Amino acid sequence: MKDLLVASHVKPWSKSNNYERIDTNNALLLCLMYDSLFDKGYISFNNNSEILISTKLSLENYSKLNIKEEMKIDIPEEAYNYFKWYRKNVFRK
Repeated sequence: MKDLLVASHVKPWSKSNNYERIDTNNALLLCLMYDSLFDKGYISFNNNSEILISTKLSLENYSKLNIKEEMKIDIPEEAYNYFKWYRKNVFRK
């Protein structure tokens, strides 16, 4: 299953300083579909590890994309600032 996962930066490489680029807390491992949704700002996660879904996605698309509002991932406290930056600069509210 590992070959179906994509590692990405929460705060993009192009916006990160040298430390942030190699900081493991700036990493996120998702399957390709969710990585694409995250990369384009359609999903994010709050500090309680709960999924945030952009209002730009219709409820009809939730089903098509298999997005469930109760989804969660583990986010270490050390990654909170990266997700805060992402929610402010990338996430499509």
